[in-house]
Amino acid sequence: MSDRQSPLSEKFQTSTANIQWENGLPISTQFNDVYFSRASGIAETRHVFLEHNHLPQRFRELTPGRTFTIGETGFGTGLNFLCAWQLFQENAPDNSSLVFISTEKYPLQPDDLQKALRVFDELTPLANRMISAYQLSEENIDLQFSDSASGKHVSLHILIGDVLDTLPHINQKIDAWFLDGFAPAKNPDMWQPNLFRTLKAKSHEESTYATFTAARLVRDGLMEAGFSVTKQPGFGRKRDMIAGRFIPASGLPVSKPWFAPADHKNPEKTAIVVGGGLAGCSTAWSLARRGWQVTILEQHQALASEASGNPQGVLYAKLSADNTPLSQFILKGYQFTLDTLKALEVKEWQQCGVIQLAINGKTDQRYQALDSQHPDSLLQYLKEEQLSDIAGLSINYPGLYFPQAGWVHPPALCRALADHPNIRVMTSTAVNSIEPLEQGWLIKTGEDELRSKTVIIAQGTASHHLSLLDYLPLKAIRGQITQVKATPESQKLASCVCGEGYIAPAVDGFHTMGATFSFKDMGTEVRDADHQENLTMQAEFFPAMYQALGGNNAQVTGGRTGFRCTTPDYLPVVGPVVDLQHFIEAYAPLRKNSKLSIDAPPEYLDGLYVTAGHGSRGMLSCPVSGEILANMITGETDNTTGLSIPEKLLDAIHPSRFLIRDLIRNKI
Repeated sequence: MSDRQSPLSEKFQTSTANIQWENGLPISTQFNDVYFSRASGIAETRHVFLEHNHLPQRFRELTPGRTFTIGETGFGTGLNFLCAWQLFQENAPDNSSLVFISTEKYPLQPDDLQKALRVFDELTPLANRMISAYQLSEENIDLQFSDSASGKHVSLHILIGDVLDTLPHINQKIDAWFLDGFAPAKNPDMWQPNLFRTLKAKSHEESTYATFTAARLVRDGLMEAGFSVTKQPGFGRKRDMIAGRFIPASGLPVSKPWFAPADHKNPEKTAIVVGGGLAGCSTAWSLARRGWQVTILEQHQALASEASGNPQGVLYAKLSADNTPLSQFILKGYQFTLDTLKALEVKEWQQCGVIQLAINGKTDQRYQALDSQHPDSLLQYLKEEQLSDIAGLSINYPGLYFPQAGWVHPPALCRALADHPNIRVMTSTAVNSIEPLEQGWLIKTGEDELRSKTVIIAQGTASHHLSLLDYLPLKAIRGQITQVKATPESQKLASCVCGEGYIAPAVDGFHTMGATFSFKDMGTEVRDADHQENLTMQAEFFPAMYQALGGNNAQVTGGRTGFRCTTPDYLPVVGPVVDLQHFIEAYAPLRKNSKLSIDAPPEYLDGLYVTAGHGSRGMLSCPVSGEILANMITGETDNTTGLSIPEKLLDAIHPSRFLIRDLIRNKI
């Protein structure tokens, strides 16, 4: 402990931290535990607390004037605070604020802080500012740091005392929790049920947490309090850590009137779907099964003539270990697509399994985390030898195996969806305009006019070319697939393999591989350079397959170019369409105060819906989106499929989400 005499009373002085030093590393004698990793304290903080609370991205996404609040259990040396402060300075926009609320039962003396932090050279300027302002007393410590050049402001509040006594008295919700403090085995008094109940009470629906420990009592306490629990690779020698987010109980009221459901009534039970790809055919099928008469308008001569027209579409479920809304949606779609293929008895699909290669260390960590979260029936993390046995050819990476997945011929799926007595398909029918009537909509095509009270737009990137939908941030990404002649050796491939690109088992004498990603490129021609790019991806990540195809002598037999329609957050837009002008006027006050309470629901363009932005995941997202839309349109809350979509997930795919974000950020 420092020799510096403290001006505190004897009573308070005995409550400060007792420190012994081991090669410059501070160790608490009260808990017989280190304050930070022997390997690298700063790297540990960044790995555990900053990365797994997604703070780099969340700080960048702050808008000027907004405040981000971090809650911490155990201030210790202040290392976590300094790292968060540094990250905030580097990533947050000007005129934003960071509030850091921490608790500490045994605060360090200033000299001990100085000694503990001097090893972190890059933090020295911030550490000096903190220590010069840091003064112990019997009261809480409140420090303010402002940057006049950027307008950024940082507040540090250290609550002195037992965390179970101090934390319940904070009067604000926490955006991200740093669950630090000494290990549960060393500090069992802190990791109590009351702590987890307090975390729940002080969290909101976007709150996240991360902690260095993966102890069973911590996992159980967090789950009991309503937090998701995901094992992640720990730092250094520590095998595991956990992270997650707060999941409000079902039915908890959340004031987001801009996502209120549309109250649409159509006793005629007729609908027009504009677009004959997977999105349109899926919606038509879900409505037809409910007894609706549906007309599909397809501008080309056949269904699935654009992005849905590839010869082999892989059921590729790219999941996140953090259980993000996108990951949740993909899981819902994955199972729904499998059920749909079974119900329709689609012949042109092969349930051969899908292998996803862990082509780098970060992906490998994510895949191992996913393996611990999901049953073997969904996915399995396997080593190279095991995957090679499944694939039939040698694989050089570990990865995930999805035993129920495989490849589908998307046009065959579209035809099966549309082959329903309640569905009429009109091909070679381009829609020129959609205009409101007193009741319903007038659709003008090249040679005809059609009317319906219910219209669903499912035209991919062409959807926002219609004036009523031009506010949707849909973008096109060009992709080219390559067909290569199968050889006796390549026909040993028994499952789909996805690395940087993908390749499927042979069908009709050729393999399909792909696909390129080209932004801001609207060329429709099939290019030799793109064929070579697809082959190069196989050569790099699946060399055994590349050689089986003939290596440099592989015979390209064809190819196809299409355009993925995607959104900024990679989730589709599925739901009712708002009256844009009224929406902006109704929620304009959010530009100045994003927390303002507004009760009024939006005005919808009655009977107009959209399903678009499915990107490269259309095989998984289109069928489930069609079912969601059918529920919305008919007003059903349940159905024979048993599909249940949480309200939060419906909000995440709502077409108005970009409008409300841009209003809050004062972009519109």
